[in-house]
Amino acid sequence: MSHRPLPAPQDDRPARFAAAAGAALEGALAAGLNAYDRTSVLTRFHRLSPDSIASESPDAARAALKEIERAMRGERARRGHWSYDLNRHISLLVAHRAETARLHRLLNGG
Repeated sequence: MSHRPLPAPQDDRPARFAAAAGAALEGALAAGLNAYDRTSVLTRFHRLSPDSIASESPDAARAALKEIERAMRGERARRGHWSYDLNRHISLLVAHRAETARLHRLLNGG
């Protein structure tokens, strides 16, 4: 009778960690979307006028998305620097998701 060694268990900790981090991020994004206050978020973007923020036009929604995307590029550029703020990046992602859904509703009449 020959004894074969058991295969070494694979270390799945990195995969488990990545899955847990992804789930935590999705949870934070879902909570942010539930608490999203469009006016208070968009008034921080100085290029958006109060009339543009209040507008229900697709062009105004696109302008808001453009400003959010610009801010997201700036935040990504700071990644690894002491001034990078993960919470700001997450809040920008929440705003982007909310405004993308809003644009979709405006374009589709729903």
